[in-house]
Amino acid sequence: MINTDLLESFLAVAEEKNFTFAAARMGLTQSTVSQHIRRLEAQLGQKLFQRSTHRVALLPEGERLLPHARRILSAIGDAERALATPGVTGHLRLGVAEDFATSRLPDILRRFRRFYPGITLQIEVGLSGNLLDKFHTGCFDIVLVKTRTSTQQAMPLMADPLVWVTSPEEPDLCKQRPLPLALHPEPSVSRSMALEALTAAHIPFVITHTSLSITGLRAGVIAGLGVSVFGRHFIPDGVKIIDTLTAGLPTLSDLPFSLEYQKTKPDNQAVDALIRAIHENVALLDQHTLPLS
Repeated sequence: MINTDLLESFLAVAEEKNFTFAAARMGLTQSTVSQHIRRLEAQLGQKLFQRSTHRVALLPEGERLLPHARRILSAIGDAERALATPGVTGHLRLGVAEDFATSRLPDILRRFRRFYPGITLQIEVGLSGNLLDKFHTGCFDIVLVKTRTSTQQAMPLMADPLVWVTSPEEPDLCKQRPLPLALHPEPSVSRSMALEALTAAHIPFVITHTSLSITGLRAGVIAGLGVSVFGRHFIPDGVKIIDTLTAGLPTLSDLPFSLEYQKTKPDNQAVDALIRAIHENVALLDQHTLPLS
């Protein structure tokens, strides 16, 4: 069965005739849209697009699929509108780690809005440690964060392989000693995991670039200021995964994500609905969506 996410990406690329514009329209990264198209082509056993440096065009197989994709997605939209629950209202305050905010969150919100148009959302993106501190003072109804010290109330969400990355233009940067690092400032889960692994492996390091945002880290890595670490499902465009054996770097542990919500409001349909939407989206992540090294 064809995943509707793949059909939505196919339709966006077919209509925009550009992967960058299609990604912006869907609120996804260009690499995610490209992965969707590759998965769809693999499932169908057909190439759907002719790609070149300046243009994207439908091949005959893609032309044949296009009207079917439109009919399928239109029918699904009609069903979602018919099943939407306008009676569920409320206001939710959501704190999200930037990894999710720049990758999975747009799709979660798009699907959530279809079924729950009466719920308004207030979203803050930041470092997980800061978000958790604010959650425990009552600033958020739900937080989706990276944490290694989950409370009993936390709901494990996923464990993502943490990998080393570098600039494609600086492949030997990872062999320098001390190892130059581009990392989030404290409190950062991925930062502490990377530093602990290097210390245990007796590899000297120096932090040469810091940024609160993934955009800032990505810029530093691409510029060759240092190597960094990301969850493998959340690697930004333009960086390259490092082969740890070749580079002599330690293998990193999985990056744990969890979800916490305030339990002082029993039978909160809005909270329950958003939690379901998050779990359903995470369930779509599988080995086929992992970026290639």
